[in-house]
Amino acid sequence: MIPYLRNSSSKPWFAFLVHLRGTHDADRVGVGKFLRAYSDDHAEYARKLETIPPVISSEVRFRSTVAHGEVVCINRLPEYMVTPKARQDVLGAAQLAMSRGAKVIGLGALTAPATGGGLSLVRELPGSITVTNGNALTAAVVRSNVVAAARFLCGTDARKVRVAIVGCTGSVGGAATYLLAADGYQLVLIGRNQQRVEREFPDLTEAVASGNIADISSADITVLLTSDAGAIVTPELPREGAIVIDCAQPANIPQQNYPQFAARGIAVVEGGLVRIADYSSTDDFGFSHRTDTFACLAETYLIARSGIREHSVGRCQAEPALRMERLAERFGVCPRPLDFGRRVQAAYSS
Repeated sequence: MIPYLRNSSSKPWFAFLVHLRGTHDADRVGVGKFLRAYSDDHAEYARKLETIPPVISSEVRFRSTVAHGEVVCINRLPEYMVTPKARQDVLGAAQLAMSRGAKVIGLGALTAPATGGGLSLVRELPGSITVTNGNALTAAVVRSNVVAAARFLCGTDARKVRVAIVGCTGSVGGAATYLLAADGYQLVLIGRNQQRVEREFPDLTEAVASGNIADISSADITVLLTSDAGAIVTPELPREGAIVIDCAQPANIPQQNYPQFAARGIAVVEGGLVRIADYSSTDDFGFSHRTDTFACLAETYLIARSGIREHSVGRCQAEPALRMERLAERFGVCPRPLDFGRRVQAAYSS
């Protein structure tokens, strides 16, 4: 990856840490094609990526404020980021961000679980640095995505809609679950096993607890908050006419597989994203609209702009998610509009 070069007199207010979501990310900035050309196989390619230290990959700015940030990329693939070695790489990226002058550090994709939701970073970084895993705003945006999908399918009565949450026991899933329960949705809560789900949500007695991904077949809307290999969604699992909101980073469902779902009248959309009218970045992250970005990046910006010194790490709760949602509204950060497609509504109504 080629480092982004900037005016050294302008220190970033915040830094957002990411890793390669796949080889497409490396290819987009050039490093992947170069390394692959000189690698015999994927294993060698991955090993060579591990020799590249974290770099400043892009700059993020907002026209309405002097607050700006930088994106620090850890040149590691997702399979590496779930190993114990990843924590040290995230720490190295955070230290690079600090050396650039960033006072707020945000965690994207698997950099959060690699550090216990940011808890280990808080212990290892100076007290002058604020850390956020971005889960609060992400949970609020997930709730907004579900509300939009429910209105598309059957109007405003949440009681008519059954929502499956895959990854409900995760750091985003817990807050999103309670927000949706408060809205009155019928919930199917899917985790690694049923017993853990029941332990995590003992008060949600009307929700269905499950450890089986196949149980999304009963849902009108499925929210994906994990890309764990045991929870990958394939086209035959959702019911015909359902909406699948993929909020996982890396994605649970690759975009090239969307047509297979569409053939059954199932819409798959990317969730957990926001749109900021005055946002610009030197890297578009592969989004089609220039003002779209991740909710976790937006939360990092909001904390830096607002001067919040309190860490937002570990597992998110519902009330912090609502506070971050209000802060987002104040500064013009909105959930990205979702396109569900007419065929889905027709299949659902039939």
